[in-house]
Amino acid sequence: MRKTILKLIAALPLPALYGLSRPVYFLLFYIVRFRRDIAEKNILNSFPGLNSKEQRKLLKRNYRNFSEILMEILKTINLKPNEISQFVTFSNSEIIENTLNNNQTIVLALAHQCNQEWAILAASQFFKHPIDGIYKPLHQKWINELALESRSQYGITLTPAKTCITDLIKRSKQTRIIAIAPDQAPRRRDDAYWTTFLNQDTPFYLGLEKIAALFKYPVFFMDLERINRGKYHASFKLLAEPPYQKDTSTITQSYVDAVEQQILKDPEDWLWIHKRWKKKKSLYS
Repeated sequence: MRKTILKLIAALPLPALYGLSRPVYFLLFYIVRFRRDIAEKNILNSFPGLNSKEQRKLLKRNYRNFSEILMEILKTINLKPNEISQFVTFSNSEIIENTLNNNQTIVLALAHQCNQEWAILAASQFFKHPIDGIYKPLHQKWINELALESRSQYGITLTPAKTCITDLIKRSKQTRIIAIAPDQAPRRRDDAYWTTFLNQDTPFYLGLEKIAALFKYPVFFMDLERINRGKYHASFKLLAEPPYQKDTSTITQSYVDAVEQQILKDPEDWLWIHKRWKKKKSLYS
């Protein structure tokens, strides 16, 4: 029933969904105050130089953008693969295509910036090579099923993070793009790389590092920016390439630096509601 309702809403024209994003924003920001305490603290600690008025302005812009992206992701259910390219454009993609055309699989690192969902779906239609998307299943089973159903029509092979190494080995003979977004907080039992990120001690997943080093794949970063409502632009840059030194975290640090630069450029478009700094370094020791 819930899936049916969402599919009916997704059938609405995109302008109508943007109209719905306004009451969604009001509900999330003012009534439910959805994770506002988390977002406020994250912004305060990340931008100590901003005064309270500037921090609140950034917070409100972020919730407005987040509400619109929720509607865009919902619309994905109703979009056909050949329609997604009207929302995302690409530049300097030749640095990736040249590598792929030499029969070299690559790792494409993303961050939770802007509408990351549309970006990777558009990339699946833009590039000639297949994409493996490494993901963490959502807690709500029915939402996870709906998300998998929506993404599968784009030809992306979705690989759960728990089994990704085994799955990647099985497909290691096929040249492709391995997409991963490791900018969220790792679990305590996971190996973590600690560094200073947005003025705070921050742990990062080492999955990106492990995949690149194990398979000797070059790593690229997708820099995504909002051009206008529903319009995004993606560009790419090389973060690291083999040979890699053992027991270093240079790949992860290069990724951290790229994500931080992207956030500082457009801070209103990052996912500030995530509990990024919930656990302290002592808990991982």
